[in-house]
Amino acid sequence: MRVTLKDVAEEVGLSVSSVSRVINNTGRISDEKRKAVFEAAKRLNYTPNANARELKKQTSSTIGVIIPDITNSFFVRMLKSIDLRLWEQGYNIIFCDTDESVERELEYYQLLKEKNVAGIIVSPASRSMIYENETQNINCVFVDNEPYMTEKPYSFVSINNCEASMELTQRVIDQGYRDIIMIIGSLDETSSNQRLIGFQNCLRANNIEWTHDRVYFGDCHYKSGFEIVEDLIARNRLPECIYAHNNMEAYGAYAALRKHKIRIPEDIALVCFDGKDPTFMQDTNITGIIQPVEEIAEAAVEMVLNNMKTPGKHNRRLLPYGFYEGHTLKSRT
Repeated sequence: MRVTLKDVAEEVGLSVSSVSRVINNTGRISDEKRKAVFEAAKRLNYTPNANARELKKQTSSTIGVIIPDITNSFFVRMLKSIDLRLWEQGYNIIFCDTDESVERELEYYQLLKEKNVAGIIVSPASRSMIYENETQNINCVFVDNEPYMTEKPYSFVSINNCEASMELTQRVIDQGYRDIIMIIGSLDETSSNQRLIGFQNCLRANNIEWTHDRVYFGDCHYKSGFEIVEDLIARNRLPECIYAHNNMEAYGAYAALRKHKIRIPEDIALVCFDGKDPTFMQDTNITGIIQPVEEIAEAAVEMVLNNMKTPGKHNRRLLPYGFYEGHTLKSRT
């Protein structure tokens, strides 16, 4: 049975309001009574009801976080950084994994609203109408992918994916490669869409013919990268270089190539976004673009907390990215 403020008050012979002032550190009360209250609370194993306090104050100390794939080390690092920074500011998180599903994203979004969270940090699974149809002023900060919103401003933090993709493709071309294919995710995701545009623009700028068989559609997961490369091998259609738009598809592609004893980068090059694995669970680090995931998380937390102070004040930030010289690209010149 849960111990209440009334139980503590009866234990020390004080009113419930006096005990409440001690527990919540409000009002004036003698040191002697304060000590007696804390000793009784400890003796009775009393735990303050945070939900009741927040309901009374009409505030919440919880932030919701919705991400599309907890198996992706990029989002694992982001979640860890968000949790650390919110903890330092006195906030807790409720974490939700959509598994790239718009339906699950909508359900989690509705759940977090029902929980009356103070704000939500979300990486949308798709350019759905979830947020466009929102009539209330919900404190949302979007990361990595932008929502579908035509009439309303919103807060967003990421990198310039189109520019980064162009730079990565140009580096591949500068190393002597021209037969390049791309494994991409859903074009309903703005990051996928912008990376494809950057890839196309760079090929055309280098007078490399654009054909539709340069693009293979996956689902952002390891399995799709593996299966796409398995099919290319079976049809004897491997290119000089594979560009995977995210790390999970790249790890799948890498595994398929290794399975068939195809050497990387001697026989084929492989590049991607976020292929440097800080968990050391992969046996190689893949050359490519590195996003500043900790800085993205820090900016998102700053935005969601600032939006609590000044509702309706939105901000958009594109952070600098880096290039990682892994072990999967070498010069052909």
